[in-house]
This record gives sequence, structure tokens and C-alpha cells, in this order.
Amino acid sequence: MGSSGSGSLTDYSNNKPTSSNPSSGGSSGQDNCGQAFEAVLEDVSRCDYYKMNNDVPPVGTNVKVIFNNIRLLVTTSDGTGVGYLPTKFNYIKVCIDNGFNYAGVVTASSIKPMPYVKVDIAPL
Repeated sequence: MGSSGSGSLTDYSNNKPTSSNPSSGGSSGQDNCGQAFEAVLEDVSRCDYYKMNNDVPPVGTNVKVIFNNIRLLVTTSDGTGVGYLPTKFNYIKVCIDNGFNYAGVVTASSIKPMPYVKVDIAPL
């Protein structure tokens, strides 16, 4: 999507589509699919990992990103859902559709005061 990927309208360039170049509007000229990123996951307590273990995965746990037909879900290597990527990363769905795969590692996690998981993710 935009140059910073914040999910805000400010992510889009000032380029306006023209009749000679209708796809020019909103393009940042940056390939976000090839970029690594970090994210704090959402809805951790509603996902299978937490429900099954009453805990969050420890730091160092390998994870991957999938689309579960609803949202972008971060899972353990065996496919157990850990949490959802924030919507500012929705552009990853298009990247996955175009053949990209994403994997990473849990870099921070805590169960208190509420289940929290932070991940570093990179394209494979």
C-alpha cells in the first residue's frame, strides 16, 4: 500500500491517476512485499494457541503468516493460531496471493496484564 504502511491516508502519494497512466495514483514506488516488519499481534487470547495452553508462545518460537479466509493469522510452525496481524499489514494478503511466504520469530511475549505477542516477520 503506502510508503510507511501505517494504514493511514497519509501513506498514499500525491500522484493522481491520469488518463494516460490510470494506475499512477497512490503508488509509493516501494516494494512492501519484500520488506521485513515487526508487529504486535491482535486478539491473542481468542486464538487457538492461547485457548489450548492458557499461555502465549515463548520468545524464540518460529511462526509463519497465513490467510485464514478472514484475516492474516500468525501461526506456529504446526499451524496453531497465535494472533492476527493489525490491519495496517493487510497489503500482505496481496503479496501472499502473488507467491510470497512469510515467516519469523516471537521476539516478546507476556501473559500479564493481558496476553501479548510481538513478532519479527520476513519474506522467505
